[in-house]
Amino acid sequence: MDRGAVGTGAPGTAAELHPGIPDGHELLAACCGHIGDQADDHPVTRAARQLAELHLVRRRSPVRAAEIDCRRREIVVHIDRWVSDRTGAPAHARSLGAAVDGLAAAQVRATVLLRDAETVDDERIRAAWFLVGSLANWWGELVEQHVGNVRPYPRRRPRGPR
Repeated sequence: MDRGAVGTGAPGTAAELHPGIPDGHELLAACCGHIGDQADDHPVTRAARQLAELHLVRRRSPVRAAEIDCRRREIVVHIDRWVSDRTGAPAHARSLGAAVDGLAAAQVRATVLLRDAETVDDERIRAAWFLVGSLANWWGELVEQHVGNVRPYPRRRPRGPR
């Protein structure tokens, strides 16, 4: 399996429209710890995994919240810069890095709820996993908002005699 591969290319997904940006499934896999731990994995999936790990540590060590939140902000900025550098997309009101951080937080919360629940029929568990799925699906829409209308700069004609 090529762990560094990006995008399933499924019709209508972020991977099909923007092959250099991971889709929601890949981000969720990274948040769950399935990908994103290798040096050759996609930078955004590596960042998603790091964010999920930080959210888990924050739950276990609330006294480190300020330190962890600072590191999360650094990763969010790194994601935003990575996307901007590669797509030429201008600054946007909705941060892609913040969206990845939100997905990571939701996934960690849902996993903790599932692990600690006395019964899997708990409505909180369903709601938590529904949110995870919704955020993963929303990722594709957000990517499209960011880079969907980006056009390459027009090439200038050389000056001089024609």
